[in-house]
Amino acid sequence: MRAGRTWPLAAALVVVLAIAAPAAAHDNGLGSSWLTEDHPGWYWPSTSSKTDNFEMVGSVERTKPLSTYRNSDLAFWGRLAYAGHYEGFQIIDAANPRKPKQLVDFACPGSQHDVSVWGGLLFVSVETPRTSPACDSTAQPSGTPGFEGIRIFDVSNPRSPALIAGVPTDCGSHTHTLVPDPRHQRVLLYVASYTASELAPSSYGNECKRFDADGQPLHNKISVVEVPLRNPATASVVSEPHFPQKEYRTGWYGCHDITVFMELEMAAGACMGEGQIWDISDLEHPRTVGRVFNPNVEFWHSATFSYDGRRVIFGDEAGGGTGPACTSADPVTRGALWFYDVRDIDSLGEEVVTPRSSWKVPRIQEKLTPEQAQDPNCTMHNFNTLPTKHGDVLVSSAYAAGTTMVDFTNASRPREVGHLDPHGANTWSAYWYNGYVFTNDGGRGVDILRVRDRATNGVKKLPFSNPQTQLAQIR
Repeated sequence: MRAGRTWPLAAALVVVLAIAAPAAAHDNGLGSSWLTEDHPGWYWPSTSSKTDNFEMVGSVERTKPLSTYRNSDLAFWGRLAYAGHYEGFQIIDAANPRKPKQLVDFACPGSQHDVSVWGGLLFVSVETPRTSPACDSTAQPSGTPGFEGIRIFDVSNPRSPALIAGVPTDCGSHTHTLVPDPRHQRVLLYVASYTASELAPSSYGNECKRFDADGQPLHNKISVVEVPLRNPATASVVSEPHFPQKEYRTGWYGCHDITVFMELEMAAGACMGEGQIWDISDLEHPRTVGRVFNPNVEFWHSATFSYDGRRVIFGDEAGGGTGPACTSADPVTRGALWFYDVRDIDSLGEEVVTPRSSWKVPRIQEKLTPEQAQDPNCTMHNFNTLPTKHGDVLVSSAYAAGTTMVDFTNASRPREVGHLDPHGANTWSAYWYNGYVFTNDGGRGVDILRVRDRATNGVKKLPFSNPQTQLAQIR
């Protein structure tokens, strides 16, 4: 890989917003009762678990009826937090994390609403076919093609988002990763999806096919969407790079999540049946330079780097996000985080790379009663690393096990710094941003946590954060 770009971590940003009326807030973490009343079929632990160094300081509930349990990803720009959910997204003013204020809960249905932000533009993933990109569109019947891909919103007035354009992509967008390219006055989006189902071409041109006429895989690829910052309405797919990839299930190809490290010009891809390292020196045409295999990993879900660029961490979403992975019958490797040295991942073959270690939530979470429909869906989900040179620390969501912080400075012996597992937790995303942990939780909404521990000393503040976009090394 070439020597990387230089990215100033202290870039000056000015975000001026009027103060909105506060949204309804729930209690400070340990007893929301409405959840079990509204959703009696879900698993809600009867007690909560936390360490003394974790404190829930602020919360914002969804203001609309919770017709699904799916809250999804988070992104941050200045003092604003953008929280996706399957029926739209929230924009939250978190200038005072103890009194966060919801500016809007914007209705625009479609799953799974992975989000990223750049200035006044918000990008949202759609992976279920709809009659059109419009927010008043309806979902297509099962097996019927339609629009799916990326929605682009103008959020320069955060109280009044406006849809600018929809960009169709093959198999839609399960997730996407923002790749800034300021030299060309654009951002790119690496759109990840996979072939859970097959769809014929839609009227928008997107399709979802597993194999070509010769039986070769068609979707071992991502879609690269270019968004010109001066005219985002003209956004389009500019390339569809393919990667060598192991078949996950019969006909299943594609990647789930991707993190880019701009200064190092590399990316880590969690691609269902394997992990990958990419060279992104040519931003429109990333290429595989290393592959990671591990028989203990059930589903390669997420990936990120340490801020010195030496380590890469992959997360295992065992059970596909619905199965239990923290019961007494589970091995300590199921649904774990896996820590690797980047320099060890240099093979394009399928040999197993030896990890430095693994770590998973140590708290057993059994079902409430024998009559309960299923065990808790505990597994490592979305996470990011803290921007500091004083060690290697990450924060991760763990679904029903809430949020955990892990110190992996000694990558051979990771240790838990602390955790908070509130009543009603179904935590999809948990990210560190400027002194706080923000979580997006299908049971609770958006919670803001304060961690008081020496592991967080010396952590830098950032002007913005798309958690799957790491800009610069910190040495």
